[in-house]
Amino acid sequence: MLALGWVGYAVAQPLTDPSGDASPAPVEGERLSQWLLQRSTAPADPGLAWLVPQEKLPQQYLRNVLLIHLERSAAQRSGADRAIRVRLLSWLHGLPATGRVALGNVDPRWLEVNPGQDPIAGDRTRFVLPGAAARDVVVVQPDGSLCHVPHEGGRWIGDYLRACRALEGVDWAWIAQPDGRTARTGVALWNRTEGVEPVPGAWIWAPPRAMDDLVAASEGLIRFLATQGAAPPAPPDLAATAAGIREPRPDQLPLFATNGMLPLVAAKPPRPLDISANDWGEIGLLQTPTARMSPAGEIRASYSSVWPYSRVNVMFQPFEWMEAGFRYTSISNRDYGPQFTNQSFKDKSIDVKFKLLRESTYWPELALGFRDIGGTGLFSSEYFVANKRLGDFDLSLGIGWGYMGASGNISNPFRLLGSRFATRPTSDSTGNANFSSYFRGPAALFGGVQWRTPWDPLTLKIEFDGNNYQNEPLANPLPRRSPINVGLAYRLTPGVTLSAGVERGEKFMVGFTVGGNLSTAQMPKLLDPPQPNFIPGAPSTPPGWRDTAAQIEMQTGWRVLRIAPKDDVLHLWVTGANTVYRTTRTERAVAVLHATAPAEIRSFVIHYEEHGLPLHAQAFVRDEWVRTRAQPLPPHLARDVTRSDYAPDDVAEADLPPVTAAPPGTVTASSAPAAAPASADEARAPWRRQPDTFDFGFSPNFNQIIGGPNNFALVELGMKANAQYNISRQTWLQGQVNLRLADNYGSFTYDAPSGLPRVRTDQRLYLTTSRVTIPNLQLTHVGQLTENQFYSVYGGYLEPMFAGVGAEWLYRPWGSSVAFGIDVNHVRQREYSQHFALRDYRVNTGHASLYWNTGWNGVLVRVSAGQYLAGDRGVSVDVARRFDNGLTVGAYATKTNVSSAQFGEGSFDKGIYLSIPLDALLPRSSRSLIGFNWSPLTRDGGARLGRAVSLYDMTYIRDPEAFRFGPPPDGKPRAGDNILDFDAKR
Repeated sequence: MLALGWVGYAVAQPLTDPSGDASPAPVEGERLSQWLLQRSTAPADPGLAWLVPQEKLPQQYLRNVLLIHLERSAAQRSGADRAIRVRLLSWLHGLPATGRVALGNVDPRWLEVNPGQDPIAGDRTRFVLPGAAARDVVVVQPDGSLCHVPHEGGRWIGDYLRACRALEGVDWAWIAQPDGRTARTGVALWNRTEGVEPVPGAWIWAPPRAMDDLVAASEGLIRFLATQGAAPPAPPDLAATAAGIREPRPDQLPLFATNGMLPLVAAKPPRPLDISANDWGEIGLLQTPTARMSPAGEIRASYSSVWPYSRVNVMFQPFEWMEAGFRYTSISNRDYGPQFTNQSFKDKSIDVKFKLLRESTYWPELALGFRDIGGTGLFSSEYFVANKRLGDFDLSLGIGWGYMGASGNISNPFRLLGSRFATRPTSDSTGNANFSSYFRGPAALFGGVQWRTPWDPLTLKIEFDGNNYQNEPLANPLPRRSPINVGLAYRLTPGVTLSAGVERGEKFMVGFTVGGNLSTAQMPKLLDPPQPNFIPGAPSTPPGWRDTAAQIEMQTGWRVLRIAPKDDVLHLWVTGANTVYRTTRTERAVAVLHATAPAEIRSFVIHYEEHGLPLHAQAFVRDEWVRTRAQPLPPHLARDVTRSDYAPDDVAEADLPPVTAAPPGTVTASSAPAAAPASADEARAPWRRQPDTFDFGFSPNFNQIIGGPNNFALVELGMKANAQYNISRQTWLQGQVNLRLADNYGSFTYDAPSGLPRVRTDQRLYLTTSRVTIPNLQLTHVGQLTENQFYSVYGGYLEPMFAGVGAEWLYRPWGSSVAFGIDVNHVRQREYSQHFALRDYRVNTGHASLYWNTGWNGVLVRVSAGQYLAGDRGVSVDVARRFDNGLTVGAYATKTNVSSAQFGEGSFDKGIYLSIPLDALLPRSSRSLIGFNWSPLTRDGGARLGRAVSLYDMTYIRDPEAFRFGPPPDGKPRAGDNILDFDAKR
């Protein structure tokens, strides 16, 4: 009876009822800040609503989808289950589509100085304040009855569910705050997190896991509830609201609480698992891995030492379901080799781990992993491991083969498939991924538990190790007093973890991990020039195109080539825009155009070109651009504001008035003086920059070789000078000179053996022969055969080890995710000094390459086939993931017709690389990227020519996702946010 009464009350208090609001209704054109200041200068109630009738349609559609889902679900059930859904259906049917649009900050003084967040009342658009301040948090029961709990600060969402007797059997809780923001929080032992704190007027929806149809509707239901504003207050007289309503029999409907009280003492909010790296760098305990993984984009470096092993690990998380990385292991009681007794033995290895199953109520998280693949295989292992969380405890259990299963404490289960799984072939130490040995030989169980202690930074780890250490690599058995390892992980800062423990019952372990999620890295641009002040109207006295060009260059780092008005459209040609964060620079450029263009200009078109090749164009309607900055737009209007991207369509010179030319070098961000206002004739006349013929710059240079027999790390510091002489827009001479200032090459004596022409293994001689080198000096010409076909021809000293001539052809349709290219080269080996002399070795090399932007999670694929520098022929595959902020993590491998024995250790060329734009790391905008490329060994097989100019990179702006990259969202609420945005990340 009480539940039905609550339903009626919720329907009787629609959001659109402004009763109790003493302020006048907003008039058309009135700002929210002005309307609020008529009441008070204090921030408004978070339940303040911005109501837009045009937004009712998508809200009605969502409600209808929910009603259809519930009707179908009710029809498939009987008895109490059906009654629950019928009552929920009745309650939901009574909730209106309000047209509510989210607001951000509701402080009127803040809104006054931030017009882009200060909405304007329209013909039917209005603002409504709640009639009374909310005091309760409302839990929506599965049958639609409302349980009111008085709000208390600092309470966890689960406390309100417990007060309403609604926490039992629930995995997830959804919350809609009065301001329209929604979130999902885990509330079961296996997924419990702190989540967001409910505020007065919040709605909470948490169906039991057994009601899977209601769980499936939860995202839609909570977003619809967010459109209702603050949850209604409790009715003053429950008996009156329930009068005349027949109470169902107890066997028809379970009892759901309609009011609750929080316990007097607040429980400590739950904490998420504090996962950390093990000795091997992977997420795990000490020696053993777990099925847990870091968020996608995490990158970490770690060091651990437990005699006789010291490990340096670098691990990446390219996807939430994949962990990969590489490692160097030092074995302190074994020499590197008979000729290299100055350092201990070093082993290189590559690891990968895949998540097979996500943890749920009854199922554990499950992962499959491989250690030391593609290396010498000294520590090669395969394993399955499962994890189940119970509050602050996380239990793991797995089975391992190879190094991890050396104790053989159980029979290999794969022996059921055949006797060949009884023995494990020995590694051939060539670096092949030895698939024939996987899951063969002895197997062992391993596992453990970690406990996040009451002291937040400290986690205790206890594990059972499946290795007995009697079959260690290099005939190096180790004593083991106990299979139980115990350790602690202390999180010093969010990105630094210290670890210590006792392993094998007698050896002390120490380690540390440094890392973070680079895919979320961003830095406020405090050192950038301030953006132009936004004024909705056009300037009364335009400064002239010369000043416009200077401001755009200062704001973007681009080079402005030409500015030309044609009728009411202003065309802008730029080059040097081949950066990662294109959109932020484009916005700055349009801001300058609006601030400097006369009023008759109605649209802006930006033409992008590189070395004279027209590549891309964008059009902006000036009024639309102004409107998006002068006020927040509700979702239906924001969807109408589009940036038109299209293939370049150059404006004919004959259609433009005579050009006003600027002498070379006079229009720069640093040298342009303050311009006098332009006359009307000057504002209509095109302007062109005279081409710059010479450009140069200096930068530091760093080079390193890791893992060699002479020294673990060989490093070089120096300076490099880059210069470019432009013969024409499409032809230029470029060069680089390096000066080696400091290094530790004095001990560098090792040259790797090779059964092939020494096209890369002479790297020591190229690095040490001369302190002044010329890595690159070449003449390049690029051109366009058709709209989608590009070519380049080049010749000179192409890279540090080879000189020659070559050509490239690329087919790349505008907006296509696929491109195809061919490069052919005739090259000759350079002298070791890297000056101008050449050696006798010469070869023809080139490849046909297919480039594919898959459109899935930022994955890019390149497949190349052809002839390499050593004359071998084969195929290269490169797969990378590019995150939204420009972070790129990738791996490559090349297999040619050279046998593993002829190639040497490593068997085939392979490596891992990483790059990130400096825009994400520095307080000033930059076009540069930093990164590294790691390959376990340098060999001659599969070696490609290092070409300085790539048509695919030069034309990347034609990619459909070229403008997708930029700073990650800051997560701050903004006026106009779409409450019904199902693509928003949870």
